[in-house]
Amino acid sequence: MEHHHQNDLWQGGPWEQPSPVFSPPPPVQIPLPRQKTSRPVLRTRRRGPRWPWVTGLVVLVLSLCAVTIFLDQYFSPASLFSSQPFSEENYRREETQNTNQPPDIPQAETGTGFTLTLNESHGEALSLSQVHSKAIESLVSIEAYSDVYFSSGSGVILSSDGYIVTNAHVVAGANDVRVQLSDNRIFPASLVGFSAQEDLAVLKIDVDGLPAAEFGDSNALVCGESVSALGDSLGYRGTFTDGIISALDREMTMEDGSTMVLIQTSAAINFGNSGGPLLNQYGQVVGINTIKIIADDGSAESLGFAIPSTRVKYVTDHLIAGEEIRTAAFGFTVSIVQLPEGGLELLDVDPTSDAYAQGLRAEDILVAANGQSISSTQDLVRLKQTLGPGDQVELTYLREGVSHTIWVELMDAELFS
Repeated sequence: MEHHHQNDLWQGGPWEQPSPVFSPPPPVQIPLPRQKTSRPVLRTRRRGPRWPWVTGLVVLVLSLCAVTIFLDQYFSPASLFSSQPFSEENYRREETQNTNQPPDIPQAETGTGFTLTLNESHGEALSLSQVHSKAIESLVSIEAYSDVYFSSGSGVILSSDGYIVTNAHVVAGANDVRVQLSDNRIFPASLVGFSAQEDLAVLKIDVDGLPAAEFGDSNALVCGESVSALGDSLGYRGTFTDGIISALDREMTMEDGSTMVLIQTSAAINFGNSGGPLLNQYGQVVGINTIKIIADDGSAESLGFAIPSTRVKYVTDHLIAGEEIRTAAFGFTVSIVQLPEGGLELLDVDPTSDAYAQGLRAEDILVAANGQSISSTQDLVRLKQTLGPGDQVELTYLREGVSHTIWVELMDAELFS
């Protein structure tokens, strides 16, 4: 992940976690292998006794062999997922890369029928060590390459047969994406689906028997609840941090003008956490970490954000089905002030919406949606996270004290932008 400012909002990009920049190994210059990403060698210098020239020559030859072996190992495919920290200078160098284009990698089959299950929380809460043990094997490391840059992040195993979810910005624009499992096996990835606006992508690797993560329902979260983040923070694989739910249903405006509704957490999220899981007290994935807020003066702390699991399910299910992701809109606006008798007053109903066609009008009082009472705008936001254009919602409203129930088809949000 990377510094990228707009109103102090940082958003990760494909320049996330580029290679470290260290001084070359003096005094001998070793030609580097032809790789897309250079990783100079870190060396330490020590003072030692004066050796006879013959002994010194032998030491020099052995040193060159050792350095060559080290370089070969360091640049080999099996060592691409290093735990070395990365240079912030390179983060800035990469921040001009286009983060909206899907990776140019083989296309995986869609329409397989797989859907993500959100499980209820049950039993006693786990200790942090138990949460870590439950989730660590379903975490993957992801590296993406193009002709001009390298990026890396984290991902979560969705299914035992190789479906993986990560952030779209981790793999955007790449022409080679590789996934490393917890047992250090590395596989090339193909693309199932990609949504830059939702910042989610689904990858597929050709392997069976994977430890799929258990997903929980983000709608069950409450402020103050303990959560933890897992990911390749600054390149250190499997970094585990804890915190709380700081806020729910935060509407964040992205650089392209789109809006994301996110979970805010105090769990530390750093470069490399993108695409990794936000975990509840039961070790269930309740969010996919995506952005954080930073300030130029370094004053902002513990302001991380994750995509709620309810939205992750909607997006991944549709991407795996081979469908385009569109944002839904009810076609009306409501007051943010809850009425004493309950419900929300409609301030405006768009004449082109199905809500208008079904009879909703300004000053009607919306009291329930899909059988659930409406007590705040958050209730509508959370409902919309699980739906898309064309889906229908049962709405109950009051007009002059009389209750009415109708079915309303959600509209494409772009029609109202």
